[in-house]
Amino acid sequence: MSEHQKHQSVGYSFFSLVIRYRWFALVISLMVVGGLGSQLGALKKNTQADAFIDENEPALIYRDAVEQIFNLKDPLVIAVQNRGPTGIYNEHSLKLVRWLSDQLQAVPNIDPQGITSLATESNIQGDTLGMEVREFLDGPLDRTHIAWIERSIKNFPLYQGSLVAEDGSMTLIIAELLNQDQAEATYQLVRQLVESAPTGRSQVYLAGEGVVSAYLSEYVDRDAKRLNPMAGLIITLVLVVAFFSLRAALIPNLIVAGTVAGTLGAMVLAGAEFYVITNGLIVCMIGIAVADSIHIFSEYYEVMAGDPALSQTEAIATAMAGIWRPVTLTTLTTAAGFLALYATNDMPPLKFFGLFGAFAVILAGLLTLFVTPSLLSLFRARPSPRFRRHESSLPSRGLASGLGSLSLRYPKTILLTAAVVASVAGLGALKLVINEERIENFQPHEPIYLADKTINAAMDGTYYLDVVIETPAPEGIYDPSVLQAISELQVFLEAQPGIHGTTSIADYIKQMNKAVNEDDPAFYRVPDDKNLVAQLFLLYTASGDPTDFEERVDSQRQRALIRANLKEGSYLISRSLIPRLERYLASEFKGDVAARISGRVNVDYHWVSGIAETHARSVIVSFLAVLLMAALLFRSVTAGLMAAIPVGLSILVIYAVMGVKGIWLGVGTSMFAAIAIGLSVDFAIHTLDRLREAMSKPGHLSPGQRIATVFSSTGRALWFNLLAVALGFGVLMTSQVPPLMNFGMLVALSVSVAFVASLLLLPAITLVSQPAFMVGKPGSFMKTGLILLALMGAAVLTSKAFALEKAPTAREIIQLMNSRPEGVSVQRDMLITLTDQGGNIREEQTRAFRRYFDDIKKTVIFYTQPATVAGTAFLTWDYANPAREDDQWLYLPALRKVRRISASDRGDYFLGTDFTYEEIKKESKIAAEDYHFALLGEEHVDGHHTWLVEASPVGPEVSRALGYGRVLMRVDSSLWIPRLTEYWDVAGHFLKTVHARRIEMIDGIWSTTDIEAINRKTGHKTRIQFRDTDYGVDVPPRLFEQNALKRGY
Repeated sequence: MSEHQKHQSVGYSFFSLVIRYRWFALVISLMVVGGLGSQLGALKKNTQADAFIDENEPALIYRDAVEQIFNLKDPLVIAVQNRGPTGIYNEHSLKLVRWLSDQLQAVPNIDPQGITSLATESNIQGDTLGMEVREFLDGPLDRTHIAWIERSIKNFPLYQGSLVAEDGSMTLIIAELLNQDQAEATYQLVRQLVESAPTGRSQVYLAGEGVVSAYLSEYVDRDAKRLNPMAGLIITLVLVVAFFSLRAALIPNLIVAGTVAGTLGAMVLAGAEFYVITNGLIVCMIGIAVADSIHIFSEYYEVMAGDPALSQTEAIATAMAGIWRPVTLTTLTTAAGFLALYATNDMPPLKFFGLFGAFAVILAGLLTLFVTPSLLSLFRARPSPRFRRHESSLPSRGLASGLGSLSLRYPKTILLTAAVVASVAGLGALKLVINEERIENFQPHEPIYLADKTINAAMDGTYYLDVVIETPAPEGIYDPSVLQAISELQVFLEAQPGIHGTTSIADYIKQMNKAVNEDDPAFYRVPDDKNLVAQLFLLYTASGDPTDFEERVDSQRQRALIRANLKEGSYLISRSLIPRLERYLASEFKGDVAARISGRVNVDYHWVSGIAETHARSVIVSFLAVLLMAALLFRSVTAGLMAAIPVGLSILVIYAVMGVKGIWLGVGTSMFAAIAIGLSVDFAIHTLDRLREAMSKPGHLSPGQRIATVFSSTGRALWFNLLAVALGFGVLMTSQVPPLMNFGMLVALSVSVAFVASLLLLPAITLVSQPAFMVGKPGSFMKTGLILLALMGAAVLTSKAFALEKAPTAREIIQLMNSRPEGVSVQRDMLITLTDQGGNIREEQTRAFRRYFDDIKKTVIFYTQPATVAGTAFLTWDYANPAREDDQWLYLPALRKVRRISASDRGDYFLGTDFTYEEIKKESKIAAEDYHFALLGEEHVDGHHTWLVEASPVGPEVSRALGYGRVLMRVDSSLWIPRLTEYWDVAGHFLKTVHARRIEMIDGIWSTTDIEAINRKTGHKTRIQFRDTDYGVDVPPRLFEQNALKRGY
């Protein structure tokens, strides 16, 4: 008995059993689908911009923190435009601004204190008392007042381009939302308000991030109501045309319904949300769920046409026995393609798309194999009219036979042509561009799109890039040098391509300085006196709202925000802009004043920059997955490679199309390849399976004659499979969301190319090379598995070697860390902040000295505050020789005694902190002799590349002495300082983290100036800030003797 006959015999027996217990199979299936489908009502939509960003992304976390500090929110933006000769400087337009501003305060979910417009903002000008703060729209809007408003705006650079267009044609009303989750309802209310506004000759536009999310939510609803029924209708028509049978149209639709309901219900149970791209997943499910049914019904009607005497049960069992294997293979390979998308992506919508796409494929496969024969057995046997006609009269068979004839007649020419096509496609793929713009999710004719383009054409821009300046102490922003650095940063930003304006607290300071100097333009600058800056703030509050500055500077005047405006949120701009800005900040902001990038543009930059990497990973993983699955299931590496050829060619062609047509590789399009690979391999699997069956049958037919028999039946099924999938995805081309349109087009084109390539290339390869597995000689399953395992292992090792080719060893990293320059001596002050689980804070101050004496490092720490620990001192002598035990002493003034600390106590916590004696002594270094080290990989911490090094104590005694059973260090790859370290106790429980919050260059030496330890068990925190560090001081040797501990410094 041949391999194929064995499979058929087992399959016939199994499906005869399924048909016998059909009601059991149907009830179980109904219970599963019904149980999952009952959750559909709880499915939630998420159209927020941040939905595509991993919640652990550092840029997102910091942006959220900045929004909390400066009370920033994603706003609604209303633009009032007047193209008349006076622009918006006319009574009607300004009254409209006032009316809209007043009405917005009553709209639910609009923050009344978060409305910014000419009706809420004030002018700063000089008067007899020194400075006057006057609201722009305060009072009657007569000609004199309007002329004053226009003159004041032109003399106040802060508002030019940000609040009022420089040509005076437009002004903005910015309204912040209290709850972003209610954006859709708020948008509807504001839209109704705008539609009822007395606009007159002015035009009103509604835009902003708050509007985008709400508008996108409408898009999702409209798409879902139109696309899904359309996809179902088209696929039903395909089934009707293919089989001319009601049952062949009804049963697959029931499989589709069960797959969609079950998958969406599973999403609810898993806590997944309905994203913009989830509409594409539903269309995927419809196409995928019906594809296998086409092959089953084709086989079923072929069996009936071949042997009309068979009973219904026999016909079904025979058909299922012949088709179950390729159906199972394609289910597994398609699921592998989707799972690759899940495994290689950080973006939640794409991860869930991959995960639940795979779930849908498996569910559809199971329903197809069990529900389809069970339901079909309830009908009487009735042949399909389409299978009674002569094969050559059917267009679908004619197409397949035509492709097959070409392949058999000119096999070498076909293969050469494919190589040329692949080469040309490779050149076209080089033009592929990575980019993403959220506004491009809308059609160009949509009001939101037109509003965005109109507003950004007139104003400085509604896309924000923020820089936060942090000073070490309250009122640090008052420092003229800091304000001047802010002003210089603004000059730098405004010189960058894509940036059209900036605002900061320095703009207010300059305006106020000019106002108190009789509005002399020469005084539009930062004052030289810090006290004057503070008094200007005080003077402003005498007539203005003290909260006016809350989006520019925090209440402690310790942090300030600089906002840059861009007209486009394009990655093509930010990919060069942000690295340049990072280099500028690293160069210009050193020492105590730190600068860090934030804002929507920065967040988008960080997650879009990862699209290329995640896309490449998903393509490679899905490609290898389908190759592996095909090779294992056919028990032949050659089969796996043959299955991959049409798939690879189709993907390469699509890249070329994207490059030539200018279709970006973005969020929507980045997921096409992994899905297309999983779908395209179906054609190769079915073709290979039937080719092998034909080539291995006994008889005297030539290889060409054997191959020709494949196209009459399998070719037809593949054709209707293509129609179902391609037309199903083609429905997405009618979507209102452009990325989904491109996604649908790319997948439909990809599977079409794979269909043609499978029917042309695979027979040609079979004819030319006649591989062993095709002629009934499958390889050993074990042997094939071992070969593939070896190949995959080599690929993994090669990729890791490539990724880590420049990586030092773990031991080298530790050596570099421990040999990091420290200076011969140093003096510094330390502020130690202790915070308990309840949030209670205690501060301690110390003065620390350290000096090297040949190969001995001596450190002494004197406590100065609070009074309860003042006079306490800690002295350590750290010997370079690891065989020699270090010396440590602690002076306790209450006892007036110097206490020697044994090296075995080095794992004890130092005077109530969360740092051990060992960590205080080592200062971000580690005793290499205490640990075994292993390099686990690389990570980014606070935007910096680090090596992930695992340290394991050399033995249980060392582990107990240190208090740790495992340590994970993330060592900065350029500074060789640990930025983040995690500790586990001797029992293996997660114990604490130590985070180097700030690292600075001081006197040419990289130094940790802010470090925090958090005990994850108790919630206790210790933060140490180093101040007034001086590496040039000559510390006297007497300070490092035991008797000096009592005397002090």
